[in-house]
Amino acid sequence: MPEPALAGTWLGRIDPKKLNLMNGIASKGHQPESTDSLPRGALASRRHTLIFLAISLAVTVVSALNAPHGSATGAPASSDQLLLVYLWLIGLEWLWVRFVYKGMQAHGHSLLEFIGHPWFTPRQLAVDLMYAALALGFSYILFVGVDHFMKHGDAVTNPLLPTVPSGVAAITLWTILSLSAGICEEVVFRGYLQRQLAALSGSASLAILGQAIVFGIAHGYEGVDAVIRIVVYGLAIGLLAQWRGNIRACVLAHASWDILAGFGLM
Repeated sequence: MPEPALAGTWLGRIDPKKLNLMNGIASKGHQPESTDSLPRGALASRRHTLIFLAISLAVTVVSALNAPHGSATGAPASSDQLLLVYLWLIGLEWLWVRFVYKGMQAHGHSLLEFIGHPWFTPRQLAVDLMYAALALGFSYILFVGVDHFMKHGDAVTNPLLPTVPSGVAAITLWTILSLSAGICEEVVFRGYLQRQLAALSGSASLAILGQAIVFGIAHGYEGVDAVIRIVVYGLAIGLLAQWRGNIRACVLAHASWDILAGFGLM
């Protein structure tokens, strides 16, 4: 419609500057609220993190209900069943990573952010191995200290590891499970959760503590004593991730610990 025809209408004459301002406000209103309201550095939406914590809580409840008391009553009845449990857990670990990946991808982030640069160079690998060895030694000392303050010598019972793996199939699957746990749980807890909690709370200390608690209680099937030990381990490895700015040494330490523990060496 020609402009002179609008001049005599009840709308009156429209100020172009006001019109541009209104268009700007309207365009902002169509942006995703979750993106606008997220603090800088957040890896995913608050909703994604709440779902993550809800899943962790569900795992905790199921684990607590099935936790053995004083014996490995939760252990699979046969070696074949144990192998199936290992296969199921390997799949579950990688499903965790996929969940985190999808939540981060929706907000323009990548799992490679947890790796850091440079990576996979001989010098960097040597440095990461050194820090992983230090983390293993430090964690072992912490475990001994926790055992001392608990003032009892009850063995920690892990229903997933009632005996040392024997046979090619059991040794292979336990090694794959340990490697998967080392990679996936570090991506999920020290990579995603720790950084996300730091962004949402504005406190690196609270983030390290929070991820360690969630990490510990997710292992409730091993019993209360084991949960305390794992929380302590989560704190130590979380400090390492915060200090190094990546999870490479954490992955090496975690996977090595699980492999050695499986063969009764840790």
